[in-house]
Amino acid sequence: MEKDLKRLLSAPENQYFDRKAAEYDLWKLANILVSFANADGGTVAIGIKDRKFEGINHLDNHKINDFLQVGYDLIKPALRIKSEFREIEINGKENRILLLSVPSSSEYVFANSKDEVYLRIGDESKKLTYKEIESLHYSKGIRSYEQETVEMAILEDLNSDLLEEYKELNHFDGENLWKLLFSRGFANRIMNSDGPSYKLNVSGVLMFADTPDTFIPGARIRFIRYGGTQAGVGEDLDVIKEEMIEGPLPLIIDRADKIVQTQLREFTSLNVETGKFETVPEYPKGTWLEGIVNAVAHRAYNLNGDDIRIVMYDDRIIIHSPGNLPSIVTVDNIRTTHYSRNPNIARGLVLFGWVREFGEGVDRMYKNMEKYFLDDPEYIVTENSTELILRNNIVMRNSRKKEEISRLIDYDLAKLPYAERAALIYAYEHEKLKPKDLINSNAKLQPSTARKALKKLMSLNLIERHADTPTSPNAYYTLKSR
Repeated sequence: MEKDLKRLLSAPENQYFDRKAAEYDLWKLANILVSFANADGGTVAIGIKDRKFEGINHLDNHKINDFLQVGYDLIKPALRIKSEFREIEINGKENRILLLSVPSSSEYVFANSKDEVYLRIGDESKKLTYKEIESLHYSKGIRSYEQETVEMAILEDLNSDLLEEYKELNHFDGENLWKLLFSRGFANRIMNSDGPSYKLNVSGVLMFADTPDTFIPGARIRFIRYGGTQAGVGEDLDVIKEEMIEGPLPLIIDRADKIVQTQLREFTSLNVETGKFETVPEYPKGTWLEGIVNAVAHRAYNLNGDDIRIVMYDDRIIIHSPGNLPSIVTVDNIRTTHYSRNPNIARGLVLFGWVREFGEGVDRMYKNMEKYFLDDPEYIVTENSTELILRNNIVMRNSRKKEEISRLIDYDLAKLPYAERAALIYAYEHEKLKPKDLINSNAKLQPSTARKALKKLMSLNLIERHADTPTSPNAYYTLKSR
């Protein structure tokens, strides 16, 4: 409990949390609660001033009751607010703070009593224009899909390890798992004549089911790595790696991130200031992960005839997500504006650590790409999909890479067949080449082809083998520099 109280003082004000002094204006409080309800839900802690507890016991009962009734008195339609008093101690005397919490709404657009509509964006409550309100109304209808009941799903379909981790993250030690899932929006309560029962909803299945696509078709990520800059057709189809990534959302994000990393290259470029060649990544670290997390968190899962796709070419990564940009988010304001199409999923991913701070991820992508002198992220939005394109400067880097490899080995790389070139480039990019890693990285290289290529390069004295014994399983190869 003491740890939770300290967190109220130290936690940053953000998409889900705000803190206010005991004398805070009631009308402004209503606007904050409206903004939370229209966005992803949230909590206001009252009785904290300048990150110090001041409590609310000095207020008269009328003022405290105004706080408790604000959802009925100053908000339309009436907003149901969960209230909780937390006991604290200030200078040796007992006191309290008041927590007011509201869930996100998939049904209504809330306004204050002046018909003003607010939406929580980062740590601010933004007043919406007429057009933005219209867009919010439309998005509410789509948002409700994550709360639809999945009749056939049962608790036994969920990943037990992931559930245990989630229980720990929520400091939940109770026996009734339904209580946790329902309180976090991952299950629906159904009232029967003999009492309440519970059913998993779409967000609960997506977050925790071992095989969510059993219940929600298309709930997966498809990864494709092409050789070259175009997909090609027929005999020209050059697929280096293809994989279907399935499972609960927190796990498929992790798997997708690791798969992308296996396909990324490193390039050597000349540092003008030092005059030395330095190794730089193909894309800024984590940039692609921001795109994957956004696709998973904000895709329209009701469009279940499509799936998320990560498509890699030599010169770009494309992350395709079903559904257009949600609500008031546009290509022009995407760096600063946030709205969750799936707020329960979004908050779950925040807790699992995949999202540090909503509203910052896209802006961070832009800044990182700029830092590496790469083109800005590009968004292509249609009625049914959103595509993020991250481009590298492969033309310049490939030219430098081939020149550098040729210089290091004193041999013209262009004179070698494909398999030998691929092996040399892999050894250059990874410093060490293990045959198994080379084969796994490139579907075009069969084990026999890779072994022949390494044998040929050894005969040309372009690589050298490192091993404790002639048959060591830990043997690896490196470029033989001149």
